[in-house]
Amino acid sequence: MVASMYDRTWTQACADCCLAAVVVAAAVGLLLAAALAPAPPAVLPLVVLAGVGMPMVVAYELPPAVSSLRAHRRLVSAMRRDLAQLPETPHPFDR
Repeated sequence: MVASMYDRTWTQACADCCLAAVVVAAAVGLLLAAALAPAPPAVLPLVVLAGVGMPMVVAYELPPAVSSLRAHRRLVSAMRRDLAQLPETPHPFDR
């Protein structure tokens, strides 16, 4: 089986989602700071481009991360379902 570029571990997928949240928070802070503190008019297009462009670039990586998290959840629930079907055996030292 050939691994694709979207195969992620659970930790990598969680890190991608957390990074997206941090980038969105930073973009909102940048736009808010530019709105509250009078920014020079020449800088406003760059601020808007960065404030809108950064979340868009990070959002491009979110669908594969979310699908990896959902696939992991499905695999874990299938494993737990299989483990629940196993018979219980007494421990050899319990007498």
